[in-house]
Amino acid sequence: MKSLKSIFDEQDLTFYKFQIFVKDNDRTKTIGMAFLREGQTIYTLKIWSFLSEKFYLLPTKDDPKKFFLMTREPNRSGSKNKYLWNIIGNASANSSQTELVINFDVLDKKIYLSMYPTETFNPKTNSSLECEVAA
Repeated sequence: MKSLKSIFDEQDLTFYKFQIFVKDNDRTKTIGMAFLREGQTIYTLKIWSFLSEKFYLLPTKDDPKKFFLMTREPNRSGSKNKYLWNIIGNASANSSQTELVINFDVLDKKIYLSMYPTETFNPKTNSSLECEVAA
């Protein structure tokens, strides 16, 4: 089995980091971060209230503006699938496509993910670059 370091050394990977936040009147509060590997379509979410959990946003096949919010767990049954995926909510892009509105099935509060990355990261070069976003 390859180590994570050897995988990073073999590939030139770039990751994008996105802000996850809630809105309260005219203020926003950051509650986590999302990560997207260049060339991939699955966002990995870390929400600080759930430190030991990872959540995933997978685009639907029918509409690229809509996503499934999912968790995953290792499949120990020995079947061909490596993970068991559980749908726990959904997300969709707002009308201006600047943020995703995330809906957990068990939470009433809306959570938002900015569609503009705040940072890029390349583990091979260990460099972190701030993204410039035109307003």
